[in-house]
Formats: sequence, C-alpha cells, structure tokens
Amino acid sequence: MELLSLLGAKAGWILGYVLPFLFVLTVVVFFHELGHFWVARRCGVKIDAFSVGFGPELFGFNDKHGTRWRLAAIPLGGYVRFHGDDSAASTPDLQKLENMSAAEKKISFFHQPVRNRAAIVAAGPIANFILAVVIFGGVLYGFGRNITTPVLEVVRANSPAQSAGLQPGDRVVSINGKQIEGYEDVIRVVSLSTGEKLAFVVERNGKDVALTVTPTLREIKDNVGAVHRIGDIGISRWPALVKSVRANSAAMEAGIQPGDRIVSVDDKPIEAFEDLPRVVAPALGKKLAIGVQRGDQRLTLYATPKPHPNNAKLGVLGIENPSKPEDAFRKHYGLLESARMGASETWFVVERTMAYIGGIIVGKESIDQLGGPIRIGQVAGEVASQGFHDLLRLTAVLSVSIGLLNLFPVPLLDGGHLLFYLIEAVRGRPLSERAQEYGFRIGLAFVMLLMIVATWNDIFQLFLRAQAS
Repeated sequence: MELLSLLGAKAGWILGYVLPFLFVLTVVVFFHELGHFWVARRCGVKIDAFSVGFGPELFGFNDKHGTRWRLAAIPLGGYVRFHGDDSAASTPDLQKLENMSAAEKKISFFHQPVRNRAAIVAAGPIANFILAVVIFGGVLYGFGRNITTPVLEVVRANSPAQSAGLQPGDRVVSINGKQIEGYEDVIRVVSLSTGEKLAFVVERNGKDVALTVTPTLREIKDNVGAVHRIGDIGISRWPALVKSVRANSAAMEAGIQPGDRIVSVDDKPIEAFEDLPRVVAPALGKKLAIGVQRGDQRLTLYATPKPHPNNAKLGVLGIENPSKPEDAFRKHYGLLESARMGASETWFVVERTMAYIGGIIVGKESIDQLGGPIRIGQVAGEVASQGFHDLLRLTAVLSVSIGLLNLFPVPLLDGGHLLFYLIEAVRGRPLSERAQEYGFRIGLAFVMLLMIVATWNDIFQLFLRAQAS
C-alpha cells in the first residue's frame, strides 16, 4: 500500500506540475525557433537541424530540405542549427566556413548579407510576441472575460483611498483618463502604480466626482510563496460578510451564521473578506476569538480553524462570501476587438517587465522576484489547476518574457547577435574574431549568473515554504 501511495503521489506531481511546465516551455521554445527557421528558409539558408530540447535525440526525422527535426532528452530549450554553425548558440566553425564551396556559401547563414542575418535572428523574439498576441486574443475570443463591476464596497480606515475621499458605493469610471470596465482593471492599475498620483473619476449618487489617489507599497505572498511588491490604496470589492456556512466547519461549530459581518479576529480588525485568509490560514488548530456584527448585536464567538480541503497545512473557517448576480458577468468580444486587446495585453506585459528591470537597476525592485524553472513549474501547476485557458495565458506571458530576454544586447543571446550586426553595418566589416570570442564569453557568464540567481531564488522560496509548514 505504501508503494502504491508513493507511486500515486509521484504520478500526481508529474501530472500537476511537470506536464504543465513542459507544455508551456515547449510551446514557447518551438515558436521562438520557428521564427528563426521560417525567415532563414525565405532567405535561402540551409537549416541542418531544428531541435526542441538539448542532449540525446529521442525522436527525429529528415524533411525534403535536409533538415533534421529532433525531440531531445532535456526539454529545457531548443535551437535551430544553420549550415556552418559550430554549436547550438550559432557560433561559427571558422575552418569549415573557409573551406566552403561557392554553392555552400550561398546557403550558409554566415555568408548572408548583414540585413538577412539580422532579420533571421530578430525573427525568434518577434515570433514570441506574435504568439502572445494570438494567445491573448484567442482566449478572449474563445472564452471571453470575467468582469466584476467596479463598485467599491470597502474603503479601509486611514488608507490612501479614504484620505483622497473615496467612499463605499463609489463606482470607478476611469483612472488617468482610461475607461474602467471591471474591478480587476482598478486593481491592475493601482498595483502597478506605487507612489504615482492617479486621477480617479467615480460615479457617486448619479454624479461624476474627480479625486486623486496615490498608492502606497504593500508586500503580498502568492500561492507558491513568492513575495510581490505592489501598490495599494486600501479598497475592496468584498466586505467580510458571511453568505453561507459549510456543514461541520469551524464556523458552524462556533455559531457563525449567514448574514454575520466579521469585524475582528483575535482583536485584529477585519475590514474586507480577503483579510480573513491572512489571519486564519496560519492559525490551524488554534482557538480564535471572532468578533461578529449580527444586526445591532456585537458578539464574540470562538472558532478553531480546520484544515483547508486543498492544503491540510492551512486553516479555514468554512464560510463563503456573498456575491450578487449583478456583481460579475462574462463578456465576449469579436475577432477584431480580441486581436486589438491581445496586442494591448502583450504590450502591457512588455511595459511592466521593462519597468521591473528598470526598478532593479535603480533599487526600487528586488531581484528576489526573479524565478527560474522551479518557479515556472510551480506557477504552471497552480495555473493549470484553474483551467486550460489560464495555462494558455501563462504561456503567452512567458513567451513575451522569453522574447524580451533574448533581445537584451548580451552576446550569446539574439540581442547580442543583433548588436554585433549593427556594429558590422556601421563599420562596414565585422568585429575581429578575438573581440567576438570575448563577447561570447562575457555573454555566457551573464546568462549563467542569471540562471544561478533565478535557481537560488527558487530554492530559497522552497526552503521558506518548508519552514512555514
């Protein structure tokens, strides 16, 4: 029985984390390399191999153009090997290049005009951006979008929102002149605008009211233990009201009833429903004093959180928050609007990624948010459990990230090759072999350092989660 349990746990881990991770990474890498491949073919370059993964070949075949299509054993990347390449990083075999015939030089990547080489290299990141636009737009077209009406139910005491004059019942119309469709849009703008003045327009009693709010910094932990620094103004869509109480739950045993409003836990004020998990989750098995407002009565009830159904190490009370039918709806979009919004979403990811990198440079952001394969696998598993369309959206986000990373002007990456080609176009001749060799060594060192930092962050987060449990 123990062996069966162990096998079952391993099978669940593979299905829950490994397969979503491989799906996301394989799709992103395949389309990146397909971009290089497609443009190279149109420039007349011969491609010796198209590989998804590194290492020993698991499966492969040759097409009519002589390209070896291969699936390799280590599914953590991929490459296109052009005729004349010495490695998967497209470094040249100089002796082989010198001994090429005129016919071979015509189909060799390194004998192409600089404009062709630049186009072939740039095609990989561009393919990643196109993939992201298609996925974001396709998900919107196929599944639509869940929208929660942007009405503020909670404005926290002494918060930036209260100081600015926002009130419960306000409906957000626009922020910085941009129309707000759902509450999710409000949170997105606010969370990314720490320290920036935001011009709110809210509808209050049938009239538009203009206010200025400045988000402050708040740290939160996601489901995989990573710490994120976001902007916050102290608002919520969901007050701490009890819609229903689950049978045999801690709340039922404590006497909590539907319609109760939870106002405190162990004398810690509770203003919104999302405040509860932060207090209750780490208190598994601990007796808590729950302050409840029931009509005109203020009661103190005692509840001992029970294990969460999906995570036995976290405590829950067993209550649900009320939501009215008119609070949320699913909106569907036409093909052109979906494509436009897909492009807008892709640009949003580009913009926020560059802002994060800029924040690291000036000290506003921390490098500990950088994640590697372990973090991607964890997030992929978490997202896959929510639905396939969410896994597709994660694929689009990662595709943008890979595209941007490859455009960094670092030798060994696509951006480094483009930098060399720019220098060659300006000088009229390429850099010396020695300069290019040193450049590739520096690029390799940078990439290895980046991988080490990301992996260290992943391992450190795993250690923190183990300590907490």
